[in-house]
Amino acid sequence: MKALVKLDVGEGKISVEDVDEPQITRDDEVKIKVKAAGICGTDVEILHGRDALFRPPVIMGHEFTGEIVEVGDRVGKLKIGDRVVFEPTVSICGECRYCRSGRYNLCSNRMIAGFSAPGGFAEYAVRRQKYTHKLPDKVSYAAGALCEPLAVCIHAVLELTPIFPGDTVVVMGPGTIGLLSLQLVKVSGACPIVIGTSKDKPRLDLAKRLGAEYTINIEEEKETLSRITKDLTEGCGADVVIGCCGAPSSLRLGIDVLRKGGRYTQIGLFTQEVSFPVDKMSYHELTLQGSFGQKNSAWKRGLTLLGKGLVDTLPLASSLPMSRWEEGFKMVENKEAIKVVLQPEA
Repeated sequence: MKALVKLDVGEGKISVEDVDEPQITRDDEVKIKVKAAGICGTDVEILHGRDALFRPPVIMGHEFTGEIVEVGDRVGKLKIGDRVVFEPTVSICGECRYCRSGRYNLCSNRMIAGFSAPGGFAEYAVRRQKYTHKLPDKVSYAAGALCEPLAVCIHAVLELTPIFPGDTVVVMGPGTIGLLSLQLVKVSGACPIVIGTSKDKPRLDLAKRLGAEYTINIEEEKETLSRITKDLTEGCGADVVIGCCGAPSSLRLGIDVLRKGGRYTQIGLFTQEVSFPVDKMSYHELTLQGSFGQKNSAWKRGLTLLGKGLVDTLPLASSLPMSRWEEGFKMVENKEAIKVVLQPEA
């Protein structure tokens, strides 16, 4: 079968290769024909040899969906023909305190598809039933390929960050994570304000269509951000800030706009060291929360929201055949698309 493979560490070294088609080796596994797989920002980091979690050679891709074509003997909840989506978790130790408490996203021995185990930029993939979920009937494969980033956002925004109806929430960055987070903020009954730059104008326009109360170009309207957040909060500032990008300046801006007693959650990964105003955190009694990956509960909630139409992932997706992967990666890196979805059969 054809698969997009990172052959070795370092810049580039990625190509579409002929590889052996995966086979079921455990009785709790399912084999699927991949229908759509999203390009993540971390895939771009892997392209440039900058992701420490990556273990080549390996088939890339950790955001994918497809149709079951074969099931193991002990698979009971799924059947051939089911449309499904997959957690990127391939295996965990099952014994550490994080696994025992259901927080397996923090397991130090966790194997992740597209990083340390074969991923979804391929014609076929094999996954365990426990990490496989049915895709709601009304959700397309292209939209389903965004279930993984949606679960990431749900874990951060709904599970780790207390957001209450009426809160003013600043979402830093209108990329995939930001546009999904703003929809979750809206579902929570809070007021989302989405921040971007001049290059983000099309994304900010989409954020408005997806429910943002305000969108602000921070390069041209920095004072507007401060004014709006204070107008909405009796002069106090934002109740919550969600960091959805890895720009060091966004952290400082987020802290500056946060009210005393406010809550800051960082989802986006920084590619360089950043300075942090620890004194302000103390004087203002700020709560700083990090978030990494997702777990089963986030997937279940995300699929429910998608099925009920409360979150829409399809407007973020642009589809390409896998043979045009280089074009897709450039589109993501140059912000010419929000989420590029590769289709192996096209």
